[in-house]
Amino acid sequence: MTRIALFSLMLGASSIAHVSAALAQEADNAASGQLGEIVVTAQKREQKLQDVPIAISAIGAEKIEQLGVKDSRDLSGLAPNVTIVQGTTSNSAAVFSMRGISNGGSESFGVDSANGLYVDGIYIARAGAMGLDVMDVERVEVLRGPQGTLFGRNTTGGAIAFISRDPSSTFRLKGEAGYGNFNAWNGKIMLDPGEIAGISTSLSYSHSQRDGVVDNLMQSKDSRDPGARNSDSVRFAAKAKLGGTGSIRYIFDWSKVRGTPMPFILTNVADGTPRPPMSVNGQDIMVTQQAPVQQYLAGVTFADARCAALATPERVYRKTVCNDILSSATDKSWGHNLQIQNDFGAFKVKSTTGLRYWHSDSVTDLDGIGAFTGPAFTSASLLNGMPATVLQNIYPAGTAAALAAANVPTTSQNLYDVSNSRRHKQFSQEVEISGDTSTLDWVVGGFYFWEKGSENGRQNSGFVLDTNNILLANFGGLGPQLAAGNPARYRLVQTLARLNYTATAESTAAYGQATFYPGGRNSGIRLTAGGRYTWDSKTMFRLQNGAVAPAVPETGTAKFHKFTWNLMAGYDITRDINFYARAATGYRSGGFNSQDAAITGTNQLPYFKPENVTSYEVGLKTELFDRHLRLNIAGYHNIYKDLAVNVPVTNAPVGTFSTRIGNAGKVIYNGVEAEAQAILTENFSVDGSIGYVDINYKEFLAGQSTTSGAAPVNIASIVTPGYTSPLTANAAINAQFPLNWGSAKIVGRLGYTHEDGKYSFTTSSTSPFNEELKGDNRDILDLQVGIDGIPLGTGTGGVKLWAKNLTNAKDFVRGVDFGQLGFAGGYYAEPRTYGVTFNAQF
Repeated sequence: MTRIALFSLMLGASSIAHVSAALAQEADNAASGQLGEIVVTAQKREQKLQDVPIAISAIGAEKIEQLGVKDSRDLSGLAPNVTIVQGTTSNSAAVFSMRGISNGGSESFGVDSANGLYVDGIYIARAGAMGLDVMDVERVEVLRGPQGTLFGRNTTGGAIAFISRDPSSTFRLKGEAGYGNFNAWNGKIMLDPGEIAGISTSLSYSHSQRDGVVDNLMQSKDSRDPGARNSDSVRFAAKAKLGGTGSIRYIFDWSKVRGTPMPFILTNVADGTPRPPMSVNGQDIMVTQQAPVQQYLAGVTFADARCAALATPERVYRKTVCNDILSSATDKSWGHNLQIQNDFGAFKVKSTTGLRYWHSDSVTDLDGIGAFTGPAFTSASLLNGMPATVLQNIYPAGTAAALAAANVPTTSQNLYDVSNSRRHKQFSQEVEISGDTSTLDWVVGGFYFWEKGSENGRQNSGFVLDTNNILLANFGGLGPQLAAGNPARYRLVQTLARLNYTATAESTAAYGQATFYPGGRNSGIRLTAGGRYTWDSKTMFRLQNGAVAPAVPETGTAKFHKFTWNLMAGYDITRDINFYARAATGYRSGGFNSQDAAITGTNQLPYFKPENVTSYEVGLKTELFDRHLRLNIAGYHNIYKDLAVNVPVTNAPVGTFSTRIGNAGKVIYNGVEAEAQAILTENFSVDGSIGYVDINYKEFLAGQSTTSGAAPVNIASIVTPGYTSPLTANAAINAQFPLNWGSAKIVGRLGYTHEDGKYSFTTSSTSPFNEELKGDNRDILDLQVGIDGIPLGTGTGGVKLWAKNLTNAKDFVRGVDFGQLGFAGGYYAEPRTYGVTFNAQF
């Protein structure tokens, strides 16, 4: 079935989007047979979802609980044109893509995310910490398209906002416990003791653990196999009223996730065949040359014989791996959130102060084939074992004989492993003042943000050399004879490299936005204008980038500033049909790529430029058939300038792998989205989403010409957008059947999600296996069925059976091409998981 046919079919079914109401709203739906109103705060005030002239998906508490959403990564595919891919070495890393704009695979502190994540108004700055656990969530708002006015920089693709529940003024106790396959246990308790001395509080604790889902043959503990996780989270909230018009709220959260990341699977190895320059628009560009890993692995001896079969690369899900480096990752994040607000009548004031920390330590095996022993390269042993008759042409007879009798040294090594220690802290302060009249809503504000992050990472790689190339290049006429008698043509060099730096950033902004209602709020016309000015300052201090530290530390300083604006218009065609149009700009700060070489002849680090977008969007928001169908459709045209793209380099130091950030000159994004929810009967409803984006690179001056000194070559015609699914879709059928047992009812949901396969890199010129590493198309079924509202004295309880990835699809989701190191592989999605969960609340 073609994408167009699939799009038409799902539109015709009117079940093509995902807009979920909160728990109370959905209870009203069941009682009235109509869709309940959804209230969002996407424009810094409470508004009806259908009145806000931007594309928003709102996921309420009931759906969050039903779907088992524990962190931001669980949102992948639940909104159109939104996908989230797992990290590689961290338990809390996430790669977001919204409307084709990806955060990229880099977790460097010098590179900002392109999609913002906010938790109770606090911006989460680092991609490595975006998978943090969240609890007591009231709703999630997914705002697609640039949000440069009210949310600020680094939201060129969009923003995701988690909004937590306020502490209850009355007693509330809720508990949950569950068990699933892979020996998965989870438990959660939430207590609101009620208002005491004018202060309402809430305390939550959550624990979950699971054994690994793939067997590591190199160790015996299931709890340390890849995919194993053990997490604890605590959240405390307190809220007090200030007079009769204000309030103060404090939130503390802490989480620790320990475990073993999903395993790297070796899928491709190179044979060292020289790659000719690539011709792009009649110009030749340099390409990455690959080491002959295939030939070397064919002659090594594995420390564990069971691992030998894994050294044969194959793109297939593997139930076993050999991680001789026992991968592990520990991520801790915690923070404070203080919100003070008051209504002065003519205007309201709100202050939000945030202080957050993130610590991450990891050790990761990035080949999955175990350790092996094979020939080692050293300059002193290059001629060991060569024919004495040939060596006598170079050395005296005695020396020649000694060299001929000498063995080629060996080494025990693996292909690649890394370790990393990251430390990050951030402070933010935002003050917003808002007001409204019969014809005007307005908000003005100021924002300050500061962060500091450090990274100390080490690479250990085995780089394979074809020593015949050395012999032929350095021994003249004897070269062919030496090559013919070479006892070990392929030899390995252990390369140890280190990346050690500190980065800081400071950002200040002032913003304002107003919505005018000509003729009053009931006129059906809404006109909005807003603007924001941002000042950014960044620094990087680097002690080492490679095998040897520089004599003098390398430093970089950069400053950026940008005005972003937003124009919107909404018109109520009828009471239930609203048309809107929007033009907006967004800005992603420039910065430093931690692996870029210093500017030649200096100790100064180069920086990449900011990314800018101008977006045009039109949409239709409808509630039809007496509010039994909510159908929202949007189309957009986004023009990006200096799009920041993560690209592996062709001239990295020998034996290492590194990337750089390049700015694409101009990129056009065109897309369509639809989302809907429909009540079919008192027992059944459907919801879903569909989105399609077409990306057209116009200019990307990233090709390195084969002509020395020539200008960079435009490689736009061969660029593949990374971490982006052109087509995303989901659909679900929901059911509920009341029981003759108090308020108990049977509830169920069967959901389907589709995501097109994603590229992980930009071009095969720098990533030779880019095409082979493209991710699989994903078609996933999830199921939840249970009983809610079981009478339990003064409270109620429930039981739920659930299954994720019901068909046990073995999908390849993320690739890693190690370029000149000569091998590649990646990660598969988790297998089918299932379990049972019990809950009770009083």
